[in-house]
Amino acid sequence: MKYLFFCAALIQPCQTLGIDLASPFSHSSYLFCIGGIIAFVLIACYIFYPAYKIAEGGLGCTPTVLVGGRSSDQEQILSLVIPAYNEEERLPIMLDSTLDYLNANRKHLTQLFRAVGGQREDSSKLIQCEFVIVNDGSTDDTEDVIKKYAANVKNGDTLKLVSMHKNCGKGGAVKTGMLQSSGQLCLMIDADGATDIIDGLPKVMKEIKSLISRGKNENFNSLLPAAVFGSRAHMEEESCASRSKIRTFLMIAFHFFVKALCSPRIKDTQCGFKLFTRSAVVLLFTNLHLRRWAFDTELVVIAEMLGISLSEVGVVWHEIDGSKLDVDKITLALVSLGMLRDMVCVRACYLLRIWKLR
Repeated sequence: MKYLFFCAALIQPCQTLGIDLASPFSHSSYLFCIGGIIAFVLIACYIFYPAYKIAEGGLGCTPTVLVGGRSSDQEQILSLVIPAYNEEERLPIMLDSTLDYLNANRKHLTQLFRAVGGQREDSSKLIQCEFVIVNDGSTDDTEDVIKKYAANVKNGDTLKLVSMHKNCGKGGAVKTGMLQSSGQLCLMIDADGATDIIDGLPKVMKEIKSLISRGKNENFNSLLPAAVFGSRAHMEEESCASRSKIRTFLMIAFHFFVKALCSPRIKDTQCGFKLFTRSAVVLLFTNLHLRRWAFDTELVVIAEMLGISLSEVGVVWHEIDGSKLDVDKITLALVSLGMLRDMVCVRACYLLRIWKLR
């Protein structure tokens, strides 16, 4: 009986369109109609697959404070959120250079930090740094490397290890790390250290100050929601000259779709160097859904929908060996297609109100 209902369901659209199944021509039209329906369903399934995967479950994690962690509400904290997946080799190098820079320039960074909140300089108390490293289900010794590195974190700084119960993707790791952080300003930085923090951190701090300078900021806890994206767009010509034609084509195509589907204000969404105010962290990451590579594009869409101030600044960036996207051309094309799918999924889910902002 259920097969009869299935056949009736297929015949009904053809009857509605006035197709006579008795004639050979109508029979081919009927097959074309059914083929179109099947193709539409398959495309819809492909587009909405990220939304289906997200509905499967939450982001389980175990946070562990390895060093520090006893800060008060009055203390001013810069959080550095670092997603890490199989980074046992590159992570210590990045942490060494980052920690050396922060320790050597703590006074200057404190001045920039206080300027963001419109506060007077108080040289007697320097900012603290909170390292939130998210181990995204690594299969190597990344977690042991992080635990051993805790001995190097001093000066009242904090090192927090967040261990995901399973690999959930960069987007899921960054979301978890941001919501586990406690800083008034939160910097997302990649574990490979591809972005030069010496150049990038002062730039994004100055830019976020200019974004929120028009608002009423009585203290750091009331800072307006704002986000600054580090950008490699100024390096595009140099990149095109050094990259293969397929990589250059994919880069240009991706930028086009970001502009069309996300926002014309941000040229480079994928640079792993972004600074957020605390209020922006809460608004953006409690609403973030995507868990893989294209999560940055959803951040831009959410920011546009909520009216969060956005900007981007050029940063110094270097290619680092061991990239997760250092793959063959076919795999790279498939990854790029998947990121485009994710962007379309984001727009469709918000348009159809499958996803709603909190």
